[in-house]
Amino acid sequence: MSHLLVDLGAFVSGAFLWTFSEYVLHRWFHTARGSNRGSREHLDHHARRLYGINLLSWLAWAGVAIVGLGLIPLVSWTVLPYPTAFAIGAGWFVAYFVYEWIHAANHTRGPKTAYGRWTRKSHFHHHFGAPMKNFGVTLPLWDIVFGTYEPPALVTVPRRLAMVWLLDADGRVHPEFASGYAVRGARTLIEADEKVDAYANRAPALT
Repeated sequence: MSHLLVDLGAFVSGAFLWTFSEYVLHRWFHTARGSNRGSREHLDHHARRLYGINLLSWLAWAGVAIVGLGLIPLVSWTVLPYPTAFAIGAGWFVAYFVYEWIHAANHTRGPKTAYGRWTRKSHFHHHFGAPMKNFGVTLPLWDIVFGTYEPPALVTVPRRLAMVWLLDADGRVHPEFASGYAVRGARTLIEADEKVDAYANRAPALT
């Protein structure tokens, strides 16, 4: 039983390690301003309306598997028993996919819980209000530690970039989301200037 508890603690530690990686990678994608493939893909995500999976997504998942199930256990094995070392990597690996699921849900489905309401408001404040704030998608901890957390009172969304769950058939914010979100602008088409703003870490224009 004691070994099981140690390995469970190692798994949780690995998951916690992912939350730091999530923050560092997300912030780096922005500060790199498109100078590498991961940064360009992320900033292109800021310039799109819909969440999607592409070839780079599969490459990222493969990289996470290699690091989580190979590299982290290999490094940890130098000081820990292998089951414990593997549990750390497995926690990191599983937490990444939890992050991916939460991120996808933010873009594709409306919130159902208090946590879901927080993740969406924080994340879409990052998208539409302050791209250099709120890098943590799953937790605010590292943003608070490094001074990049900014709790939004109201998230103002450009109409052309509005999430699929936010607006009703008449283009108005659904009543259940009206206290947290507003939509602005008449444009419905995404144009080339969207990428210019995204790569400069500027909030998109509310036109």
